[in-house]
Amino acid sequence: MSVSNLKFEVLFKPTTMSLHMNRSHPSIKRNKIWLLQFISLMTLTVFCATGLITSLLFHDLKFGKYMEASKNGTIAMLSFTTTFKYSLLLYLQKSLNRLIAKIDMDYEIAKGLTPQEKAIVLNYAKKGVIVSKFWLFTAFAITFCFPLKAFIIMGYRFFIKNEFRLEPMFDMTYPEPIESYKTSFPVYFILFVVFFLFGCYASSLFVAFDPLVPIFVLHACGQLDLLSLRITKLFSDTKNPRIIAKELKVIISKLQELYGFVNFIKVNFSILYEYNMKITTISMPLSAFQVVESLRRGEFNIEFTYFFFGCILHFFMPCYYSNLLMERSENFRFAIYSCGWENHNDKNIRQMLLFMLTRATEPLGIATVFTNISLDTFAEMCRQSYTIFNLMNAAWA
Repeated sequence: MSVSNLKFEVLFKPTTMSLHMNRSHPSIKRNKIWLLQFISLMTLTVFCATGLITSLLFHDLKFGKYMEASKNGTIAMLSFTTTFKYSLLLYLQKSLNRLIAKIDMDYEIAKGLTPQEKAIVLNYAKKGVIVSKFWLFTAFAITFCFPLKAFIIMGYRFFIKNEFRLEPMFDMTYPEPIESYKTSFPVYFILFVVFFLFGCYASSLFVAFDPLVPIFVLHACGQLDLLSLRITKLFSDTKNPRIIAKELKVIISKLQELYGFVNFIKVNFSILYEYNMKITTISMPLSAFQVVESLRRGEFNIEFTYFFFGCILHFFMPCYYSNLLMERSENFRFAIYSCGWENHNDKNIRQMLLFMLTRATEPLGIATVFTNISLDTFAEMCRQSYTIFNLMNAAWA
């Protein structure tokens, strides 16, 4: 990988390919073919969500099957989350194009940077690629756990116990007449394919959507490090106040662009992260309850174990990278103060540095509607989830 061939569409291929797969890429034209694909995906989601909610309300809770209720409730929330994220991708089409174009423009500018500056840009680009690949592995590992477990159970029964019985990919109580015929092969096959397709669609949406903000934030971190390096070297490389003042104006201009870039992310994704925080607070204890109850029965629920770690990842990653952005912002403020300004008596230069220090007092970061996102936010969310988990254990276990 080199700076000369950096391009968002190619560099973060797992994310951009997933955006194309589920037809939510901002460059896709919204024509009749896209509308047909959109209706098909929404029909698939509505069918799965309706079946899960029906089973939850009219069977699981009604007959006190709380383990089944938590399982179906978790997947039902997943269906709402996918719909919300898909809708947001469509709504933010122009915003995403603008953010991607800004990153591509910075990559183009990076071709003319010094080797040390190019190394910074490459370092953060590689980190973004890791985020994209990590989500690819995690999302599809969770999805394929469900059908794989069903095939393993059927194989075990057939080869070890000499009996064959169909094992559903996701067991639940369906509305009539589906419930009466769900063990017949044609109905079983249709239900298996429907839930598998829904799983693939949900996975593609998580791979497409969730790495985007961490990638944008990592790019902002790289740009901050570039500015920190430039301002650190500025006063040591030259003594001419005119050259210093000219370079400071360029740095201030770049800094203003960067503040606008981060603020644009914050404005467009604040509602999403408020939703993510709330939904993760609920889905974590529900999936943990599945795992613990399975262990109490002497079983190992591998699919919900993966799902539990996926829930943690869902909110941990934006918190971690927002925290990293805050740290890079603090480092930039420290770089301004320690750049060697005290050796220069030019009043204009000192005023510009004071302006930059004042502006950098509030660190950059992303936020929900009500709070800034950081590792402290993640810790608070985990405490709330653990409280809910303890209440569920006390009430149901």
